[in-house]
Amino acid sequence: MRISSVGVLGILAGVVAAQTPDHEDNHVDTKTEVVDKAAAHGPHPIAPLRRKPAPHQVGGPVEIASLHALIEPDPFGPVDEMLTELRKEWLSPIALTFNPSAGVTYQHATKVRDGYPHGRSYLWYGWSGDLTLWDDDQGRGQVVYNAAGNTGLGTSTEPYMGEAVGNPDYSNNILVANRIGLYMLYWQQAMFDHKVRFRVGKFEDQVFFDNNTIAYDPVSGFLAENFDEQIVMPFPNYAFGVNLEWDVADDLILRAGTLNSNNPGNNNGFQGLSWNNLFTTAEADLTIRVPFGGRDRVGHWRLTGWWNSTPDPLGPGQVEGGGICVNMDQEISDVSSIFMRLGWGENQATRSNFAVSTGIAFNHPFGLKGHHTGIAIEYAKITAYGRAEVGLPTTPGEQYMAEWYWRVEVSESFNIGPVVQVVRDVTAGIDTSIIWGVRSSWSF
Repeated sequence: MRISSVGVLGILAGVVAAQTPDHEDNHVDTKTEVVDKAAAHGPHPIAPLRRKPAPHQVGGPVEIASLHALIEPDPFGPVDEMLTELRKEWLSPIALTFNPSAGVTYQHATKVRDGYPHGRSYLWYGWSGDLTLWDDDQGRGQVVYNAAGNTGLGTSTEPYMGEAVGNPDYSNNILVANRIGLYMLYWQQAMFDHKVRFRVGKFEDQVFFDNNTIAYDPVSGFLAENFDEQIVMPFPNYAFGVNLEWDVADDLILRAGTLNSNNPGNNNGFQGLSWNNLFTTAEADLTIRVPFGGRDRVGHWRLTGWWNSTPDPLGPGQVEGGGICVNMDQEISDVSSIFMRLGWGENQATRSNFAVSTGIAFNHPFGLKGHHTGIAIEYAKITAYGRAEVGLPTTPGEQYMAEWYWRVEVSESFNIGPVVQVVRDVTAGIDTSIIWGVRSSWSF
């Protein structure tokens, strides 16, 4: 199974500032990063739990958090105040941000592969931020970082729940490596009135490509990686890479980049790097405004092409191949937004050669302030590549998946709620498995 980096964290609220030019107000690129789910192949990010809407969410698709806590004052208030004072007195003078987070997830599957455990419980923790070296009307120079780790709570950290049900994506996308590590460290340079942004260092592409305002953050939205990302895109692990982003017009952003496709995990990101081991992407991100319900509703359409060149997971030698994916989100009311992903890829270069997913998310369902919910479904054709990642015979087949979550803002810094997933993959030996669980998160 590819051990991906995944996202965690409310930790990364600081990265939002690092990635968001002052003039940006709607596009998802501000999604904060995450950390490794484990230590080897395949990455995936996450945005942090936010106590206020991120810049790209104001007036746009569903806001991730909304300051409607059930408990006031916040029982974690003293910790928050201590960190706020630390930031003010020690970090602000040197333009350094520091954003810690932690959380617990538990999942139990009614049906798993023979020999695999039915339950999994984890505690994750981490921090992120940025150091701004200069910032003016023309540009900005920053070092962006994040680190994290996890530990099993009554269970081992491996095998992961996704592997237990034959899913080449992660059923719990908040996993990080089971030892503390520095997962992202890169230079970010904004230029030409902040319209062009260049990045070089160790990161993962999901932070910048295939983002989705609704389906991208397992800390506060859909938990399964199947909905946070496009399963057709074989994103590599956190590794050395470069990318460039250009605000061509107010509503159009172009992105391009390349990343080490053969980095094995928790290291400096250069291991395995060569001209034959690169994952290259290019993306056009268009913001649209659709008149609906008395006002313009914000949405985004993204078209992403990719090319993967990497060691063959099924044997000696290299494999190469490409694909293309469409990604959209659209606000449809003051409290709801929809999303959709559609992708194609060449069999030899990806774990799925065709996949489609769609869903809807709500703030304040039934008028309940501080509550959030969403439901999504996915269909994917799994390739031999995908089967090999979870240690199954390399027989292609079909995967069906659904998820429902409910999240409650208990206090300003603490969230909790249930998550239910349904997986069906007959080729993997899973006729139907119901995965139920709960997740919580703290963010200061």
